[in-house]
Amino acid sequence: MKLKINKQFWLETIIATIFFWAIEIIFRVVEEYQIFAWATLRIFLSSFAICLFVNFLASFFHNIKINRIVNVCLLLIISVYSMAQAGLLNFIGIYMSFGTTSQFGAVVSYVFDFIRSLKFAYYLILIPFIIYLIYCFLMKKKEEAKLLFDIRNYLLIIISFLIVVLVYYATLLIPFMQNPLQLVTNIEAFNNPTNSSIAVNQFGVNMYGILDLKVLFFPYEDDGLTTVDSNNEDVNENSRIIDDTAWKMLLENTTNKTYINLSNYFMNRSITPKNDYTGYFEGKNVIVLMLESVNTVINNKEYFPNFARLLEHGWYWENNYSPRNSCSTINNEESGLTSLYTINNICTGNVYKNNTYYESLFNLFNNKGYETMSFHDYNEDFYARKVIHKNMGSNNFYDITDLDDYEFESLHWPNDALYLEEVMPYFINKDKFMIWFTTVSAHHPYGSSDLGELYYDLFSDTLYDDSVKNYLSKVKVTDDALGVLLDALEENDKLDDTVIVLYGDHYPYALTDDEVASFMPYDVTEGFEIEKTPFLIYNSQLEPKTFETNTSYINVTPTIANLFDLDYDPRLYLGEDLFSENLTNRVIYSDGSWQDEVAIYNAASSSIDYLGEKIYTTSELQSINQDVMNKIRMSNLAISEDYFGYLGKGLQEYQKGLDDE
Repeated sequence: MKLKINKQFWLETIIATIFFWAIEIIFRVVEEYQIFAWATLRIFLSSFAICLFVNFLASFFHNIKINRIVNVCLLLIISVYSMAQAGLLNFIGIYMSFGTTSQFGAVVSYVFDFIRSLKFAYYLILIPFIIYLIYCFLMKKKEEAKLLFDIRNYLLIIISFLIVVLVYYATLLIPFMQNPLQLVTNIEAFNNPTNSSIAVNQFGVNMYGILDLKVLFFPYEDDGLTTVDSNNEDVNENSRIIDDTAWKMLLENTTNKTYINLSNYFMNRSITPKNDYTGYFEGKNVIVLMLESVNTVINNKEYFPNFARLLEHGWYWENNYSPRNSCSTINNEESGLTSLYTINNICTGNVYKNNTYYESLFNLFNNKGYETMSFHDYNEDFYARKVIHKNMGSNNFYDITDLDDYEFESLHWPNDALYLEEVMPYFINKDKFMIWFTTVSAHHPYGSSDLGELYYDLFSDTLYDDSVKNYLSKVKVTDDALGVLLDALEENDKLDDTVIVLYGDHYPYALTDDEVASFMPYDVTEGFEIEKTPFLIYNSQLEPKTFETNTSYINVTPTIANLFDLDYDPRLYLGEDLFSENLTNRVIYSDGSWQDEVAIYNAASSSIDYLGEKIYTTSELQSINQDVMNKIRMSNLAISEDYFGYLGKGLQEYQKGLDDE
């Protein structure tokens, strides 16, 4: 008997596919992904497969109306999801993942800031859904038609679905459909979509969501197998001599495959030699400040005189960047303390708060006999710093709830300057101290508020939007805190003997790009310029210098460790000492994008933009990309497996045995 194909079913499925695909295409245009690419074909195939599967399930009701209702729900969900993903990327710098709720917390707590940050273009993503609704309304007369099938029709649908899936899978493997400059292969990104930028570009935003959901229930297991050629053979007077006997003994007696691979990776990394700046500040006190939401606007003497005081005797890196991720504050704080790349799609500090890091900045100073303390003028609502800082080696951590006389609620938002006045007595009279201070005054929201209005009039003669004036007023409060710090150190005769290190955790992303552009002296739309933040090292005896080196918070700990000649192993830090003669001069962003003095590489699009006449060969680019991916991957794996907790305990045990012999 001749097969009678139900044309209405296929028509409804194809129409739904077209609208599904249209949402993806608009998303690609909005996100500035390439349209004429193999990824577009791949996204069409996945759109067809999804719609075919959904309509197949709906067809069991044998009613076109049910199919259309299901398609309306499907298109609504993917429209809202796509729009939210575009907004999240713009707001916090990364696509959200089902593996964590951390991204949602930032949005729910500051929903107004999130909504106002949405660009008009994002609303265009809703157009296909609206048109489909109109189509359904116009076709109401045909809603009562029956979708009658026999077993052969069902088999045809199943076979068609399998063919589409096989063709789709082939696009992940066929050589000419691959980009040789992509950080990870398509099949690797498909199996483990951790790098959301690549996954969204190659598979579409909604297929990324499905893959991300898959990993949530069926986690991808990475044993960390990779290779690094050792480059530690040459020994001279500047070499750091590190005895690996205990480490090798630990490695020989380890059966955990992941720990073995991690040890081989870190052990074979280069040991950077000492240099002319080694021990430059040896024996001095140090205060590290991570400035919340402060970008390079603070480098303005007219409005922010206390930062200008630091510049008068400071070393300033004008090309410092603070790449955002799902939880930029706590993740970038952890990176500053450990020189590790945090896992970009989760709140690494919270998820792995029980990890220990014997090589952290706190512990390096603990080993030198310093009193280590850390402070933050907020509570534990967002991040578990009381646990995190303790496990990183801070002898004492104080937040806003630990100060009896500091009334947080009455202030509506913490004032960095007032808080710093309160906590200065905690450490100012210590013989040798290492202090970490994370500010909060400049954090959004940037609507009318006590701190937003405190210095609002100072900017009244500018043409800035009100939200920008409120932000700058808050930055002014943080600048006041710098003044409190400098004055207190001077009054207690500690200024000359103290080094201040300062960097921003991220730019004020709650402001729109146009608002940020309105008060910055450079083009924030170029490359990753919007991610710029200040990085400064100050001591009252220094001659001011400005460096053009590309750097980020990942270099904070190894740079300080070298300047204070601390006992440290450079191989354990994925950042570098900024005064190293072998400095790579490269910033790595959370999705694997990077920039150096030669070029800017965008991992999402696998594209390269050169900054001058020099260009890289394909093999050089592949080598750089491999090094970048190794650093991110091995760092993420070390964090997720608490490798440094294991390594610290193991080295202590075997070293004790060697000492007892």
